[in-house]
Amino acid sequence: MKTYGSMRFWRNVGYYAPPVAALLVFVALWEVYTRTFEVSVFILPSPSRIFQAGVNLGPALWGHTWTTLYEILLGFLVGNIAAVALAYAIVRWHMAERLIYPFLLASQTIPKLAVAPLLVIWFGTGVMPKILVTALLCFFPTAVNVVQGLRSADPAAVDLVRLVTPSKFVLFQKVQFPSAIPFFFAGLKISMSSAVIGAIVAEWVGASKGLGYLILYAGTSMRTDLMFVGVGMTVILGMLLYAAVGVLERAFSWRREG
Repeated sequence: MKTYGSMRFWRNVGYYAPPVAALLVFVALWEVYTRTFEVSVFILPSPSRIFQAGVNLGPALWGHTWTTLYEILLGFLVGNIAAVALAYAIVRWHMAERLIYPFLLASQTIPKLAVAPLLVIWFGTGVMPKILVTALLCFFPTAVNVVQGLRSADPAAVDLVRLVTPSKFVLFQKVQFPSAIPFFFAGLKISMSSAVIGAIVAEWVGASKGLGYLILYAGTSMRTDLMFVGVGMTVILGMLLYAAVGVLERAFSWRREG
């Protein structure tokens, strides 16, 4: 067992070491370049200067991060619940597909940055517009993937279940749902990336806190170092949330196999 655990550890180290090493080399070259050529802080601050700006923000940076994380998670949850419900309705009722699918596709042609000001007018400058914009961006990838997944069920298995029982719920539970799981998690990964973008964009329209607000404030104040802090925290947050979906997918797969 220890030998297997050790092999797995070193395999993980071998997998993650190259990208981590490449990132460290990139940061080191960035630092050397800005110091050697004395690049203006306004044009391109050094990594050390960006790190110091983040440290100087202190608890305020974590407050901005938490606000954006809260908006992302709520929007992600709302958008995906609605997407799964609508996907099930589209697959189960052909009329629902004819009525809803064209509007679903048309909704993706509307720029979300144009919708955000309307939501601020309707719901104020609180958290609601941010959640709705995030949910709108999460909705489409999951809905399309779940529809595709539910329809990818083995026709032979579908016919077999229908011979045994007329229950559509049993058909969904035993055949359609398991076949849709890989598609569902693929949609979740895409929508999680979209959720981060949605929250940042929504904060640009009307917010007093959040990473999007921090980036916008840094731009208007000509603080390039703060802008990099906001962008860097957004990237880190997005990567962690994407990884969390991947962990959830693996845990769910292990549970099904067990």
